[in-house]
Amino acid sequence: MRAFILALGITAFAAAAQAQELTPERAAFRAIYQELVEIDSSPTTGSCTRAAEAMLAHLRTAGFSEADAQVIVPEGRPDDGNLVAMLRGSSQRAVLLLAHIDVVDARREDWERDPFTLVEENGFFYGRGAADDKSMAAVFVDMLANMRRENYRPRRTIKMALTCGEETSDRVNGVDYLLTNHRQWMQADFAINEGAGGTLGPDGRPQVFNVQAGEKIHQVMRLTVVNPGGHSSRPVPENAIYRLSRGLDRLSAYNFPVELNDVTRAYFERMAPIVGGETGAAMSAIARTPNDADAAALARDPSYNAMMRTTCVATQLDAGHAPNALPQRATATLSCRVLQGHTPEEVQAELQRALGDEQIAVEIVRRRDGSRPPPLTRAIMAPVERAVARMWPGTPIVPVMTVGATDGRFLNNAGIPTYGMSGMFSLPGENNAHGLNEKIRAQSLYEGRDFLNAIVREYAGR
Repeated sequence: MRAFILALGITAFAAAAQAQELTPERAAFRAIYQELVEIDSSPTTGSCTRAAEAMLAHLRTAGFSEADAQVIVPEGRPDDGNLVAMLRGSSQRAVLLLAHIDVVDARREDWERDPFTLVEENGFFYGRGAADDKSMAAVFVDMLANMRRENYRPRRTIKMALTCGEETSDRVNGVDYLLTNHRQWMQADFAINEGAGGTLGPDGRPQVFNVQAGEKIHQVMRLTVVNPGGHSSRPVPENAIYRLSRGLDRLSAYNFPVELNDVTRAYFERMAPIVGGETGAAMSAIARTPNDADAAALARDPSYNAMMRTTCVATQLDAGHAPNALPQRATATLSCRVLQGHTPEEVQAELQRALGDEQIAVEIVRRRDGSRPPPLTRAIMAPVERAVARMWPGTPIVPVMTVGATDGRFLNNAGIPTYGMSGMFSLPGENNAHGLNEKIRAQSLYEGRDFLNAIVREYAGR
């Protein structure tokens, strides 16, 4: 009981301290953040355009003209609007701040709290998009508005794009659309995006600060077997479902080769002493010389396995046309996450070899091209190192390749190196982005705001 009372006292003290830290500047930022989270921008019931217009109003109040800030809406898609803005610098160079304002669907009946009402509770902000990605979007709006009010004049122009369509293919992807139709708003020396934050240890202290450089490409593949079919009363050995099933069984036991690039090699090398033990030893070894034994030790963790190799997994099946007929067709959909540097055709050929059956056709669905990981140069890393040393002394900086996908792939393919960094720390899986009761630590949000302000000002001042 005494321990419980002590814990309550510590919690109350921390909450009080946090409330005292809500400076007028943070309070103004929190209001922008709350407004953005509480605008439903999901594909089924919401509107990105409404969110973009609300954020534009803050920039207008700060003094941004129509020439320097506007909402761009794709023709025929009134809810897929994007906000673009720029704070002009004294040179022709530019840095782009990218965040998406669309969110995945959230049903009120499934959540403990209204997903489109920002709730601050026990040190967390709850709400759909609270972490992914309205946290960074609100930081960038607040940052540009403050810079304009300060009459801040950067050397490098600061551009911002808050875009729609990142979370679903049912919308117009804002980054792709703007690059194609309004390139002047996106062109930059490099971009800062979502994709990495920081990891807290079990004791709640910063353990690792991540900088994301590069990501796998999501390529959908379809496997198909076609048969003449017939009446089910007369079974024959050749059955489309059985043939496809045997191929999938062979595929389930197949691993693509281990391949490390500069980013993933540095990740395993720097994480090895942090993780320690057998896993840490395997990380250190594979960073030096990739081999099957060390790969097998790491592959027990799905995240490590996904960083080492291309992966293809069956996610959907469709077969047969009637319960009393032999199947004329059987198909399986594969979700492939392809390492950068490989084409869809290379993966297609590898799958055909793994399946070991020429009668199983492998089709590329919506071809997507990858790009090389952007370089982690001193010009990029030095400002990060200085900010991390000042804010979280002793915290190691570890580069990471995202095994999922962000809109950074469009920018990298367009020749604009894109890096994920937010300065927002969490325990692994804690934010539950895309899931129920999405949340972010209030302290992490405010610290991320301070970090992003610091590095953007340094990048822009060069």
